[in-house]
Amino acid sequence: MIIILIETFVLVFIFAILLGSMLFTAKSMVFGRYLNRYFVVSRNGKGAYTLHHSPAFGFYYAHREKYSRLQEDAIRKFKAGYPDIELHSETSTLQGYYAKLGLSGTPVQQNRVERVIGIGMNYFLILMNLANYRKRNQQEWQFIHLMRRVRVSTPMQYVILSLNEAQKHDDTRE
Repeated sequence: MIIILIETFVLVFIFAILLGSMLFTAKSMVFGRYLNRYFVVSRNGKGAYTLHHSPAFGFYYAHREKYSRLQEDAIRKFKAGYPDIELHSETSTLQGYYAKLGLSGTPVQQNRVERVIGIGMNYFLILMNLANYRKRNQQEWQFIHLMRRVRVSTPMQYVILSLNEAQKHDDTRE
């Protein structure tokens, strides 16, 4: 009896993830915020947009190269659709990636409740990426490494597309 309850709970949980992700993706499409199957944008209240990682079906499989390629595609689509608006990204796991691109970040101001919620959401996204269920090296799993990074690092905000770049983009269209 307990096994049946556990199996039912697991199936309902998986179904809820899939349904919730698909409904959020549909809403993003309706309101013009959908960029591709991994990324959407939202207004951040400061005249700019924020890029969000939001897999269309909840579960996904993306190694670093695929993730980067889809992120670059999302940024290109954003530039085409919103040529004169800034695009930001908040992250705890991609800070090294943005540093290699020459971007500098600013720490995100969060109270304790926001920080706990943010960590929980990051853990959830890390666990939804099936590519993270592999050994990073002999001693450590990839998902454990990423979760540790989320826990110990301060979330940073990066300006991915600045107004200067947007204006350059506008000048090239003329």
